[in-house]
Amino acid sequence: MKVNYPIPHKENTVVNHNSGEVKQVKVKKSLHSHGMLFENELNLSNEYYRNIGKALIYKKPTPVQIVKVDYPSRSKAKIVEGYYKTPSTTDYNGIYRGKYIDYEAKETNNLSFDFKHIFEHQVEHLHKVADMGGIAFVIIYFKKVDEVIIMDIADFYKLWIEGAKGGRKSIKLETFRELGVLVNRGYNPTLKYLDAVDYKYFENN
Repeated sequence: MKVNYPIPHKENTVVNHNSGEVKQVKVKKSLHSHGMLFENELNLSNEYYRNIGKALIYKKPTPVQIVKVDYPSRSKAKIVEGYYKTPSTTDYNGIYRGKYIDYEAKETNNLSFDFKHIFEHQVEHLHKVADMGGIAFVIIYFKKVDEVIIMDIADFYKLWIEGAKGGRKSIKLETFRELGVLVNRGYNPTLKYLDAVDYKYFENN
């Protein structure tokens, strides 16, 4: 079985993709913990990428429906009740190497990813992003084996459509390993997922 691994870079370095020059950068170490929430790891990684000027990627806020507001005074308002609405699109988007990038992040306790854990409109959105020339993928954390893998939306979409037509309703870890790219871990960034993006979309074409 083939597992795709991105070419690792040295810790605390950034690569100029135009000249190929590798520069050393001074950064504050962040502690990696297997117990850290996957979303927090991504947020820290994106913050690191922004700080060194490598990418500009942010997490989209989840829209909140306000139900009740109290007004303790005429000039002040206090939200006392509300709930999260269904996300309109996906988790993260931004710019990397001159291209628009958009992805959905999920995690699973199983050795497969069930399609019920992603909304149809999110899959369709990523599919449209790719059709218009953007970089679009899903990034999945498999807790049991402590592996993070990105899969291009074209591969994910094909399997998702097959599932909607009566086929398998999930994607096995082995399939993710075969079609996707494994994300290396480190200190800065915590998740080196842009190395995997480089391998998939820039260096392996």
